[in-house]
Amino acid sequence: MLTTGRSPGPSTSRVADLIQALGTERFESETLRFLNATSGVEHYTIYRVRGNKPEFISGASVRGPHAVRSEDDRHRPKDQKRSYSDLQAVSLALDTADGTILVHDDIDMVDDIALRRALEHFHIVDRVVICGRASEDIYAVSLLRSAETGPFDDLELGRLNGAAEVLIAAIARHNGIRSEIPRALAGFGSVDFIETRLRAADWKLTERELQVAARILFGISAVGISLDLGLGEETIATYRKRLYHRLRIGSRHELFQKYLTLL
Repeated sequence: MLTTGRSPGPSTSRVADLIQALGTERFESETLRFLNATSGVEHYTIYRVRGNKPEFISGASVRGPHAVRSEDDRHRPKDQKRSYSDLQAVSLALDTADGTILVHDDIDMVDDIALRRALEHFHIVDRVVICGRASEDIYAVSLLRSAETGPFDDLELGRLNGAAEVLIAAIARHNGIRSEIPRALAGFGSVDFIETRLRAADWKLTERELQVAARILFGISAVGISLDLGLGEETIATYRKRLYHRLRIGSRHELFQKYLTLL
């Protein structure tokens, strides 16, 4: 169970935790923590859409795993097709080659009986759907807030919109890793593998900048990178500043986001 509450937004450590959870059983809970830190999300479900048909991928709730989905499925007749308004976002995304779409739902307009029962059961007062294309698939993420937390405000919607691209990329990558052989997961979790990816990407980094970037992506602290490479902490800070400047980014979060495009 996750204790909820409004906060200024996700820290870089939350992004790192999400990335490091790719392909593991922790991904669902870390995604919930990331979304809750971003905008107080209490429940989420992820769908992959192929041929206009949504397929449940994963989800989590502060009240327990898949709480909203379980309640929804309990009320829905087996022969009734899903008609979630996620498909409104999906239909828009099908015509979008790049980027993500954020749809802020009007709960009062939900006409799916089973979904409405689920929303009422958990006292849901607001819902956002993030939708995007990745790895030839469409992914839709349904995000819910209850009466206890209240509706999303403009600042939180802005944070969600800013996090949408990295979220969809992480979901697609996680789904891909889970379907790959275990060696792929082991490779993603090593500094050597990350360095190989960065060299292949030809980001025009010097060897030291590349080594520092790989270790940042792997989650090693500045002190750890200093010890690993045998360089002073000030030197590591200089290389980090240079590689950020060369890549035209300003934070560890943006480095993670850029690296995800290589996977």
